[in-house]
Amino acid sequence: MEKPESLSNNAENSSFDTEFARQYANREYYEVAGGNAEVIDVRPEKIKDEVPVIFIPGWGCDLTVYEPALKTLTSQERRVVSFNQPRKGGDLSEHATEEELKKYPAAQLRNSLNILGIMEQKNIEKADVIAHSQGALNTVIAAILHPERFRNIVLFAPAGLIGEDTFTRLVKGFAAQNKRADSLSEMPISDTEKRVGKAALDSVLSYIASNPLRALKETLEMPKSQIHEMIRFLHDQGIGIVVMSGMDDPVFPMYRMQEIAKMDMIDGFVSMRGGHGTIGDRPEEYMVQAERMLSALKSQGERMADGKRPDLSNEFI
Repeated sequence: MEKPESLSNNAENSSFDTEFARQYANREYYEVAGGNAEVIDVRPEKIKDEVPVIFIPGWGCDLTVYEPALKTLTSQERRVVSFNQPRKGGDLSEHATEEELKKYPAAQLRNSLNILGIMEQKNIEKADVIAHSQGALNTVIAAILHPERFRNIVLFAPAGLIGEDTFTRLVKGFAAQNKRADSLSEMPISDTEKRVGKAALDSVLSYIASNPLRALKETLEMPKSQIHEMIRFLHDQGIGIVVMSGMDDPVFPMYRMQEIAKMDMIDGFVSMRGGHGTIGDRPEEYMVQAERMLSALKSQGERMADGKRPDLSNEFI
């Protein structure tokens, strides 16, 4: 599968579109802590980095919601792995230790072990990760459990990074997504935005209906979860971390995130126009920027001297 070099090259674009669609439709299934995970693994013909990117979905969102974003990420010459969080089955006690069950909220731990289970069964020794919303919380817990499996992480609109929170405020934040972000008001609504918006609504309804109790537990646990100290630990372990946020995000407000995410625990903070879900409905901006951050973090790791990170402030503007 070749990356399209120009939108004017219709034949090349058509070939890319066809090959992506073929690989995207080829689903793999793995038994993990939370049940049976549906996985995609898309490999472009030209790969610029042998370390794959795993995209971790947010609460209520399935592969259909992120299809345009995953396609965009693939076009950046990266192997892309993603999945639907399983909604039924699995036995958490068979996959987690007693200490882990005491230390982490159960529903979030289950999701985190799903990530690790997929990596193990697919023989992915180390990965870059782009994680959205609840998926960021799941990724951080997974990385705490096995930091050696993670190279660099981009957290987009992460749960657990706005300080003290409540279930009521979180639900109101999710509900507020029905209003388009003010920072996008002068921009026309694209076909992708319309398509992803409908897919997201359908996905959330299906997500809740398939296991209402699990969905409720996840939502109750998110406001109680704090990841800033875990991020600091991972950063100290040499894992590159960038936080991205939409300036009009009602779910996890950017201004609260900036108060918590200090530069001694992350490598960069990227604020962009848009809201909570714009990595899905405006991937040509957000997903391209997220992959650019992964590439910058890789370069940073290669330029580390005596354990000291170079100043990358210009990379993250």
